[in-house]
Amino acid sequence: MGRRSNTDLRRQQIVDALQSEMAAVGFSRATTKSIADRAGLAPGLVHYHFKDKAAILDALLDRLIAQADARCAALTADAASPLDKLRGYIAARVGEGAAAEAEQVAVWVALIADAMAIPEVRERLSAWLAGDLKRLAAWFRAAGMGSPQAHAAMLVAAVLGSFSLHALAVAGVPRGYAAAQLRAWLDALV
Repeated sequence: MGRRSNTDLRRQQIVDALQSEMAAVGFSRATTKSIADRAGLAPGLVHYHFKDKAAILDALLDRLIAQADARCAALTADAASPLDKLRGYIAARVGEGAAAEAEQVAVWVALIADAMAIPEVRERLSAWLAGDLKRLAAWFRAAGMGSPQAHAAMLVAAVLGSFSLHALAVAGVPRGYAAAQLRAWLDALV
């Protein structure tokens, strides 16, 4: 009987390494060698498992979107009302805990910054965020709030802005402020 393939494990290690590298230096400054070093692998193994750095980024983006969507689904699935769904969305995106890892927030900020220069990333993030906006607008509308698209855009902008403040470690920004402030904003709209 042959040896079991470790392809999935190696690919995971490489994607994890890119995530860490992006949190530290961004995508454009990450190299195949630096990714390999972080993964504890030879650069040749990185090339064996991924065609290029962009393919690793694609796998990382798949994972980050899937994780973000899973958190949101978990916190909105049993919501009794559209308002509770909106509160669940806020908790999923900016709530503290395991979902609020500093490295992952830094990677999201790097992805958004890099999206300006990488059309494929920009298109994927834009399409994903458009889906969020559509879902949020429907929840705002179902909650009886006027200007649902504007409220949805404001909520997404506030989430992304809070990510940037966190990733930049801006002095004076209180830890965990975003969830409380966004819940207060939402409650004031009702």
